Amino acid sequence: MATAMDIMTSQVVSIRQTASVREALRTLDELDVRHLPVVDEHSELVGMLSDRDLQRLRRSHQSMRGPVSQVMSADLHVVSPTTEVAEIVDIMSENRIGAVPVVDADSHLAGIVSYVDVLRAAVKVLEDQEPGLSS
Repeated sequence: MATAMDIMTSQVVSIRQTASVREALRTLDELDVRHLPVVDEHSELVGMLSDRDLQRLRRSHQSMRGPVSQVMSADLHVVSPTTEVAEIVDIMSENRIGAVPVVDADSHLAGIVSYVDVLRAAVKVLEDQEPGLSS
């Protein structure tokens, strides 16, 4: 069975919790991603910021100058590198989230698994079962 380590994006850019929301928005746009892990000064994961969080902020007409820590989701659903993909799908669907951070034993960010990673893994499984399926 495939694990988080097999499908995760390991070159993950994170942002400090003290960064401004405006900086986070710029980072999301530049990287063309929808999820941004938030770390503290020790590089430990403390939250996730999604484009959905920023949409809520825009609708509330709050300032984009505040720190990311005021907008991020601190109620984290994390997985380890050995978590099976089926469990990741359950976590993502039950909690209606588009990505989960992958952390090592020291709570440091090792990667991220997004719904795109899961879909790519599903296509690969299907192609392995039915060669020529994607042609």
